[in-house]
Amino acid sequence: GGSVARAILESKKYEVRALARDVTQPNGQVLRDLGADVVKGDLNDKASVEASLKGAFMVTNFWDHFSKEKEMAPLPMGDVPMDGISVADVGEVICSIFNLPEKFVGKIVGLSAEAQTVQQHADALSKGLGKEVRDAEITLEAYEKLEFSAAKEMANMCHFYRMKPDCDSKLTHRLNPKVKSFSQLISKNQSALKGI
Repeated sequence: GGSVARAILESKKYEVRALARDVTQPNGQVLRDLGADVVKGDLNDKASVEASLKGAFMVTNFWDHFSKEKEMAPLPMGDVPMDGISVADVGEVICSIFNLPEKFVGKIVGLSAEAQTVQQHADALSKGLGKEVRDAEITLEAYEKLEFSAAKEMANMCHFYRMKPDCDSKLTHRLNPKVKSFSQLISKNQSALKGI
């Protein structure tokens, strides 16, 4: 949400209404300073969402952040490459899509900076962090039984990705030529990743 809102606001072509549980938080203030209409709303409170969406064109999906421990949970992907893109790079891609409605209205666009296996991600992390990171090699069935609230949904998502959905890295790079690879993201965020 935030990278999309910032890119659209910086284009000065569209109005943005940002929904926040707490409008006094710094992220909301940053968007307000860029020109967004930041309104109070909680996706667990239907009435607040309905009120905040009056006159809105669309709502972008979100995923609450997990804890560090759960973000480090293994992924049951085996040798199937996963498409990935930095959240920070998505905004420019979406803004480019907004600016080309004749090409993209009614279309589904699968974004991807690159596709890598879990082992390739582990190798890149090992190289970038200077310590060994391994693929935990977990099955979908075992993953579903992990004890965190979204385990079954995450397993379903991994099953979907194993079927190789249509993601287009060439199109993604055309829409945002500054899209970063996984290795570039590791390099850029080394200090934040050192505690892993």
